[in-house]
Amino acid sequence: MLGETFRVPRFSKCADGRPIHAWDAKGTRRSFAGEERSAFWGWAAIEILRHTGIRIEELLELGHHSIVSYKLPTTGQTVPLLQIAPSKTDQERLVLVTPELADVLSTVVSRVRGSDGRVPVLRSYDHYERVWNPPMPLLFQDRSGGYLRPLSRATIRRGLDVTLLASGLTDSGGDPLIFQPHDFRRIFITDSVLNGLPPHIAQVIAGHDHIGTTMGYAAI
Repeated sequence: MLGETFRVPRFSKCADGRPIHAWDAKGTRRSFAGEERSAFWGWAAIEILRHTGIRIEELLELGHHSIVSYKLPTTGQTVPLLQIAPSKTDQERLVLVTPELADVLSTVVSRVRGSDGRVPVLRSYDHYERVWNPPMPLLFQDRSGGYLRPLSRATIRRGLDVTLLASGLTDSGGDPLIFQPHDFRRIFITDSVLNGLPPHIAQVIAGHDHIGTTMGYAAI
């Protein structure tokens, strides 16, 4: 794997004929399944966050039913949209699904879809409202300990940290860059405004009550 050498234990539980863990040249125990899982969800979170500007709680509540379509009354063209459930401002909103975002969403759906072709329905906990959400076909779910579970914020944050560390990106002091999920919201708003999106439209997409909040996110 990328020129690395591993030592596989003599007795190892295998998945699909491949060892689940091994020791690298430094003697560190490596979990292939865990590293793949972290890398995939780190990638998925980064891509969706930077293409939508949504909050982490909104990300974790995305369901298969969040992907909707709308037919333009003028041309009859059908465009894909991502329906964002009410969050801080209790405002439901729609985000246009670009081709890049569509590729990410389809990859996530393919990963979590069951053998029957459906996305499994799970309950998740809302940490802001302190209530359990009704069962939903969540996109951010994975198998852990033999059971399907909704992904947690901690899992997403770990995935971001591992991805950025592997990228080798550093700050002006030479230290590894650290990104929070909310940083991609700032990047999305900044890029949108710099590319000509009117600030009041960016406000609606971001779900802000006040235009001043939106412009505070735009690092221009």
